[in-house]
Amino acid sequence: MLIDLSELPEALRKHVTTLRECVNLALADFAKIHAELRARYSPRSEASIIHDYMVGFARDRFDWLQKRNLFLIKIEGFRAKLKKLDGNWRPHNIETQLVLNFERQQPLRLFDDLDVEHVFLGYQRDEVEILKSKVWLVCPDGKGFKWIAELTSSKGSSSVQVAASPVEGPAEAVARRIKPKKVAEGEGDLKVATKE
Repeated sequence: MLIDLSELPEALRKHVTTLRECVNLALADFAKIHAELRARYSPRSEASIIHDYMVGFARDRFDWLQKRNLFLIKIEGFRAKLKKLDGNWRPHNIETQLVLNFERQQPLRLFDDLDVEHVFLGYQRDEVEILKSKVWLVCPDGKGFKWIAELTSSKGSSSVQVAASPVEGPAEAVARRIKPKKVAEGEGDLKVATKE
């Protein structure tokens, strides 16, 4: 069930660094941007915000599909769903027919893809330090798993640099895009903000 990264299918193995990055950057942005509010969030709210960050980073790095609330990364013969995973590598889902079909490796009628394998890309939250959460790639097979691979960096995910997120709050977005205009001497103390 647990496999080494060298045993991953070639199509996934060549994207390990980028897959890991999508999760680690999302966790880092969440920890930085929501530092003062995190204590107020329920586990469901926290997972939802982190999921939105993961989706934002994945959209910039991979081809993807989205219908309704289902967002999937496309990787040569695989479709990855971004999730928070529990201690048994299971995502918490409302068991709809779509979820069951995904976990049973059955084709999803929302898309035209027929011959692809479904995987979960996700994290197991470290209860003490969110930046030390483990990153996993999990291939479900109904109630069990075909395989599970840990993508966590050998250095630990705490070494991730916090990057500007494509999914950010309004204040952070404006602060990064606006720079003060240089004022020539003699124009007074007026400063004008301009967009880059």
